[in-house]
Amino acid sequence: MMKKIIVITAMAVLGIAALYAQTPEDEAWAEQIRQEAETAAGADVIEEEPAEDTAMVAPVEEEPQPQAKKKGLPYPYRRIFEIGVNAGAGFSNNSVGIDDIFRQTLVINQELVDKIKTDGFLFDFNIENTGAFINFNTQNWGFGVTASVTGDGTFGLPKALFTLLSEGNKNSHSSSGTIDVYGAMYADTSIDIHMRFLQSKKLKISFIPSMFVPIAYVPKEDGFSYKLLMEDGMAGFSVGGAFNLYTPFSLDDMDSVDYMSALEARGFDLSLNAEYDFFSDSYDWLTAGFTVKSIPLIASTLSYRTRISLVDEHGDPWTILEPTDDLLGTFLDDNFDLNMPDEDDFEATHDEEEITVRRPVRFDLYANMRPLGKKLIVVRPSIGLTTNTIDKKAHFNYSLTAELNTPIFLLHLSTAYDELIFKHGVMIGFNFRVIELDVGVDIRSRDFAQSFSMSGAKAWVGARIGF
Repeated sequence: MMKKIIVITAMAVLGIAALYAQTPEDEAWAEQIRQEAETAAGADVIEEEPAEDTAMVAPVEEEPQPQAKKKGLPYPYRRIFEIGVNAGAGFSNNSVGIDDIFRQTLVINQELVDKIKTDGFLFDFNIENTGAFINFNTQNWGFGVTASVTGDGTFGLPKALFTLLSEGNKNSHSSSGTIDVYGAMYADTSIDIHMRFLQSKKLKISFIPSMFVPIAYVPKEDGFSYKLLMEDGMAGFSVGGAFNLYTPFSLDDMDSVDYMSALEARGFDLSLNAEYDFFSDSYDWLTAGFTVKSIPLIASTLSYRTRISLVDEHGDPWTILEPTDDLLGTFLDDNFDLNMPDEDDFEATHDEEEITVRRPVRFDLYANMRPLGKKLIVVRPSIGLTTNTIDKKAHFNYSLTAELNTPIFLLHLSTAYDELIFKHGVMIGFNFRVIELDVGVDIRSRDFAQSFSMSGAKAWVGARIGF
């Protein structure tokens, strides 16, 4: 009787383990142990029945049964059902390091000019996957819903402007350049539906339809420009121009904005993912796949434009320095003051002008390599291509990630060239099954060498709860 109680208790505990199995390997492990326990229970019941007279019965030899392949311990890396939130933002530039960024007084001299790249000084900002999600996953299928905000933008100054400020106009000729301002920010809601196919369930395909609304969209146009004019021995300096900001509602009267009307500017796109598990029957060490992100279905249409311009009262470019034939003497004059514009000198006009917006399309090929045949150590290389809808160019991407995933502690190291930015990051996570907390940072820059001098950084946090 005591042995039956012990066996029944063991079966109950194993039943709970089977409930929490997350992968096909985990469930197979739990099923194997459950069958062994049931076999043991049946054997104990037979032992308690009255013994039969077997003196005249010849013993029957049982055929040897093949031993089932023993699995490792169940690995609860993710939950069946979970709710989570993520938040991340970063910035970078391509020219100066952290020592220059936090310097109290930044002197524009030849040393600084030498750091400016030939494509000028570029400052980037990024908001990535900031939002909330719900996931439900079974052995062979699952779905999830995500609501998030993503965006990026760039501000650029030509190198010639820094050279002019550092060296002056020693060649005594006119010059001009463009100041770039462009970027986009999107709010989107997506549904992730994934299933496993084929008899072996080695093929996994995900369909991710999304509805998105561009919150703000600034196309890459002429923008602002500067001009140094040398004529008849006179030197003058002016800045002028405008950039267009498109939104799903008018910014003319923010107090009466109907934010729900932004849904009228919605667009739709589709993302696809397919991956195949190689050798999973014998040694589960390789998964390869591809992702196509944001395939356009229906473009978003923005109807409201805010044009921000810098001109004087006559509609001409803003004059910072009036023409003078004694430029050096003007600068040395104690009463000299540049005519710099302030906030009130920038004029914002509001009108209606339609523009169609599609999100950048991205292609990626990747592999998940597990040298130990389990999720403890994962090496993930990837290569891809992005077709950017703002600068009308295609950009090459690559990344390499190494993961250490223990039942409680997670450590991910990565290096990448992604959307024109070099990135080197680390993520640390603590997975307590019911709750998981993740935090990560990276250093970044458009220039590879500058990416190691903290020319930019990004931080993100995430939390998941479930069972």
